[in-house]
Order: sequence, then structure tokens, then C-alpha cells
Amino acid sequence: MSSLITQVTRSGHVESFHVGYGVIVDASGQIVKSYGDSHYSTYVRSSAKPMQAMAVIRSGAYKDFGFTPEELAVICSSHSGEPIHVELVEQIFNKTGISSDILACGSHPPIDRKSAQQLVDVGIKPQQIHNNCSGKHAGMLSTCIQLGHEPLSYLDPQHPVQRYIYEIVKEFTSSETIHRGVDGCSAPVFELPLSKVALAFARISVKETVECRQVFDAMNQHPHLVGGNGRFDTLLMENFPGQLISKGGAEAVSAAGFTMPNGQVYGLAVKVLDGNYRAIGQMVLTMLQDIGYLKEPISESLSKWWTPKLKNHARHIVGTMRTMIVE
Repeated sequence: MSSLITQVTRSGHVESFHVGYGVIVDASGQIVKSYGDSHYSTYVRSSAKPMQAMAVIRSGAYKDFGFTPEELAVICSSHSGEPIHVELVEQIFNKTGISSDILACGSHPPIDRKSAQQLVDVGIKPQQIHNNCSGKHAGMLSTCIQLGHEPLSYLDPQHPVQRYIYEIVKEFTSSETIHRGVDGCSAPVFELPLSKVALAFARISVKETVECRQVFDAMNQHPHLVGGNGRFDTLLMENFPGQLISKGGAEAVSAAGFTMPNGQVYGLAVKVLDGNYRAIGQMVLTMLQDIGYLKEPISESLSKWWTPKLKNHARHIVGTMRTMIVE
């Protein structure tokens, strides 16, 4: 049974390594490629966001509140807190008719360093709307208002909106029951086998339903809104317009759905077992290359993950990383 091994090399010698499990499946759930334990169960963290966003469409909130594809993209996002991201989340609240003060995701500085520094420069403390999950929460709250439920306890796993989302996730992953924990943003987080996560992304990417097509197109056509400047998901989708969606999550989990040149649609999921995010981009790219989707030469924008340069504090290049498929 093969696994993904990312070696971190310093001055020509391996200093450390990361082990990953991954799987590629078709839209029926048939395993096409596996790397380690394809049914390894893990919290999928923000990789669940495209499924959670389905509730906004299925409930009628997307249509009735007049949301745009850009707003749907930020609902699917782990955004960087750049001004465009914050503006779009504010627009969602304005259309929904409730205040962003109701957010319960917690606050942290924007992921984008420039945006974080701009807040410091004007003396503004990070607000909950700067949280990378604020788009997801805005989507949950808009669904809540659309369905006529009280919004204050919207993160309770037993709240009607969370039960509604739970049923959608079960549907897309063909799961009878799913354990839920508490995510970093306080929303319920789903523990799923990698094969089930890959299945969900394959099903979304087949685009057989209107809601799948809307989520896929929103993410792929507006990749900057799903992540931000220099983010892996953003750059990967920018390199494959109309072909691929990608969504990573904390503790080094990632999923993608993509269409091969022959029209075959696959879903991919991968987990770095030690939770170190530095290996995730290269593992995803290695899997895409192994299935024949990604071809050399790799674009310049993705080269920082494909052939990363490890630098010391003096900015000297002292090493690199390389992911291998090891039997």
C-alpha cells in the first residue's frame, strides 16, 4: 500500500518528513488511486465548505436574497480578510437584513499580511468579519433567516440550520451518520473518511444539479474570493479555469474535484497525518500529476509548492521539499 511522503531537505540531507494519506475516486465512489489508507477518517475542517454552502442554494436564500456568484464564492471560502472579502461578507448581511454583530465565529487578524497591517495602521482591532470563516457563517445565517429560524444559537449542532446542513453533507458523502466536533470557528465540523470527502467533490464537479453547478462555477470563476493573494486553492483554480475546484482546511486536509482531458470527473482528498500544512500543496500536486492531470512544466505560480525553496533568516536558500509516492 503506497503512501505520500514529503521529505524536507537541508543542505542536501533529509531533516524531517511528513506522511500523507490520499485517495482519488470517481463520482460513483469507485477508487481510482489510493495512497495509504483511503478510508482514513479525519475532521475535514474547511474542506466541507462547498457542501455547507449548498444549504444557501437549496433553502432558496441564494435566489430570494439576490446573492451573486461572488458572494457564493466567499460563502465557500476561507478568505484572507482582504478588503474585497470583508466587503462581500458585509453585502451578504445587508441583503439578509441582519447585522454582522450576530457572528459567533470569533476574531483573528486577516490572513493577508497587508490587510492585517492596514488595520493596525488605522488602529482598528480585527473583528469577527475578518475571520476567514465569516463567509461560511454569513451563509449559515442567511439560510437560518430564509427558513424562519431564530439566529442567535445558529452554531448549536441541534439548531435547525445545522441539522439542515448535516443532512446535505450526509447526502453528498453517502453517509448514514457522521460524528461532529467543534471547528476553530465554533461551527460543527465533520469527521469523514477521505474516500467520502473525495466522493462529495466528485459529485459537485460532475455538475448534474443546478446547485452543484452554481457552487463549482462560483469557486472556479472567482478563485481569489475562495482564498486570497498567494493562497494555494486560489492559484490552483486560477491555473485550471472551468476544470477544477479546490478547498483546503486546517490541520492539513485538502480536497479537489476536477475534469480530466477525456471528460472523466474525479474527486481527490488528502490528509497530512501530522497536520503540518506546509506539505499539503505539494501532496495535492503530486496526486494530480500521478493521475495524469498535471503535466510538466508546472506553472510559475504553483512552483512555490512544487519546488519550494527553504530559506534561512538571512534569506539564503538552504533546502527544499519533495513529495514521493512510496510503496
